[in-house]
Order: sequence, then structure tokens, then C-alpha cells
Amino acid sequence: MGPPNYFSHVSAAERYAKFRPYFHPVVMERLVEFTGCARFGSALDVGCGTGLSTRALAEISDWVAGVDNSAGMLALAPKLPNVVYQQAAAESLPYPPACFDLVTVCQAFHWFDQDKFLREAHRVLKPRSWLLIYNNVFLGAMRGCPEFKRWMDEVYLKKYLTTPRARKKLTADYADENGFVLAHAENYPNEISLSRGQLAGFFQSQSNVIAFVEQGNENIADVAAWIDQGLAPFFAESPRALQFVSDIWYLQKKR
Repeated sequence: MGPPNYFSHVSAAERYAKFRPYFHPVVMERLVEFTGCARFGSALDVGCGTGLSTRALAEISDWVAGVDNSAGMLALAPKLPNVVYQQAAAESLPYPPACFDLVTVCQAFHWFDQDKFLREAHRVLKPRSWLLIYNNVFLGAMRGCPEFKRWMDEVYLKKYLTTPRARKKLTADYADENGFVLAHAENYPNEISLSRGQLAGFFQSQSNVIAFVEQGNENIADVAAWIDQGLAPFFAESPRALQFVSDIWYLQKKR
């Protein structure tokens, strides 16, 4: 049983669509380079949310299906000529066996029942096809501003606690148990420039803030004001370079 779906609320979906950074094309470039496949026939984006990851996947695929458990998120996904969306759980994919050349998961694997999802991914993939699982994690750091990191650790994250999530490590043995070869794993640091308003919005799209609001602790307007006030001292110049790290796992289905 996975964690609750923090992104099922319409207001949370709207903030996600508006404020999440669009880093995904860089990962698609790395996928193409590593696999040596410039274009995929059929691809599936699981936990696609508001379609940011699906949009990037559609650039390197002939046909893409995006699935998510939240109707509110899917309602905001971009309409693209080679993409179809469907509401479905990652652990119960509504597709026949061996029908996809590529399955991707962006920023969502930790919300799944991971064992069940890997079995489903294995089922719907063609032999020797690829499963790409990736994240881009904010490190809570701002270039040239150690005071921001202290505020993040000692103020922001003390108020908005990190939500529980599945944290089973994607190892070669774990991949092998589920019918995959872990062909490669990498992480690379990257920076995303955000204005004060964009960073405040990014925070409001995250599960810790969503949980705080939905549990009735505060309304989103008060949360937004508190975050904006907290960020003010760090944005004498704007935008600022925020530090992230991208983790990518390339898994290939066995024969």
C-alpha cells in the first residue's frame, strides 16, 4: 500500500501545473544518448500528473499514453496530437502485455507500491525495452547564499514536515528480482533559476505543503503569505539559481 495521493486536489493540481520546473527534456536527451535509440514507437508515462513529463516524452516518441490516478491533474495536462491520457493506478495499468517500447516515471516512483508497479511495468513492456525512472530533487540550496539553506533546514522544513513515502532502493538485485537489468544509474547536479514568486509557487506545489493545507492546519493563502515573507530576504536580486540533483535509473526488461 503506497502513501496517500497528495495531488488529488484540484487546487494542488493547478499549482503543480503552474509552478513545477520543466527540466524533463534534458533527461530525455540523456535517455536517447544512453540507449542509442533516437525515437521510440510507443511509450507510457506513469504518474504523469499535469503532463510536464509527457510533453517531453512526446518529443521522442511516435505515440504516448499518460496515466495518473488524479483526475484533477489529468484535466490540466496539455493536449498533444500524439498523446492520450487515462486515469489509472500505476499498480494496475489498463494495457495488454508487451505493448510498449518505453515506460517512464518522473517524480512519482516513491508514491507507488513499488513491487506491484515494477511487475506491471514488466508486463506491459516488450522484451528488451526500457523503463526509465527519474527525479529532480531540490537540495534546499541557493548558489552563493548559505543563509537560505539554514532557513530551509531550520525554519521551513521544521514547519512543513516532509511527507512519508516509499524509499526502497533501486538496486541491481531489486531490478533483477522483477525481471529487469539495471543497465545504468546516474545523478547529476543542475541549477534552475527561479524568481521569488516562482519559488514560492514551487513550494506550494509540494506534498509537504499540500498535506499541511489539506489537514486543515492553515489555508493556502496564509501559507503563501508566510512563504513569501520568508523568501523576501534572499531575493534582493531576482531570479536566483537554485540547486537540484537529478537521479536517473535505466532499467531494461530481460528477454
